[in-house]
Amino acid sequence: MRLFMIRHGETQWNKWHRMQGQVNIPLNETGEAEAQKLAKILQHKKFDAVYTSPLNRSRETAEIVFGNNVDIILEPLIMEIAFGIYEGYSYNNLDIDESHDLYNYFYDWENYVPLKGGESIQQVMERAKRFFENMLIQHEDETVIAFSHGVLINCAISIIRNLTFPPQRFRINNCSVTVFNNNSGQLILEQEAIDVIGGEVLVL
Repeated sequence: MRLFMIRHGETQWNKWHRMQGQVNIPLNETGEAEAQKLAKILQHKKFDAVYTSPLNRSRETAEIVFGNNVDIILEPLIMEIAFGIYEGYSYNNLDIDESHDLYNYFYDWENYVPLKGGESIQQVMERAKRFFENMLIQHEDETVIAFSHGVLINCAISIIRNLTFPPQRFRINNCSVTVFNNNSGQLILEQEAIDVIGGEVLVL
C-alpha cells in the first residue's frame, strides 16, 4: 500500500489563529484555490480509494480535488484533535502562562491534560494508529489518499518514526502531502509534509 495524507486547505479560522479542533469550518477562498492547485498536481495520479475526515474543511478539499469522479469515504479516525471547551478560541486572545489550561498543549504535549470534551495527544496517536492498521488490511496492494488535519498527520508521522510524542513545532502546511509506503507489512515514511502549494516537488 502507498498512502498519501493531505492536510486540508486554508480556512478563515486558520487565518485568524482560532482553535478549530472538530468545529465544522469551511474552506475560505485561499483554501479553495489551494485545493484547485493540488487537483492539478494530482490530476494524472490514480488512487484506488479516497478517504477524508468528515469535517467540512477536509471534505471540501477532497471534493475540489476529485469532483464527482470518485466515491469519497468519510473516516472519523482521521479527524482533528478535539479541544473541547476551547474550540473557537483565538490564540491571540489567550494569555497563556504556566497556570493556563492550554499551556501544556502549546509547550509540553507529554503533560497536556485535555479539558471536558477534549482529547489528549495520546488519544489522537491511537486514532492514527488504528487508521494505519485498517488501511494495511483493506488496501494491501493499492494506492490510497486521505484528507486530514495538522495534528493528526503529525501524530501519524511520529508513529512511523517510533516517537512517543510528536515534535511540538513541526509545521504541516495547508494542502501539504505526506506519503507512506508499505514495506513488507511495515509502513515507512516516503515523503514528509511536502509543501506543494509553496513549490516543493512531490514524487507521484
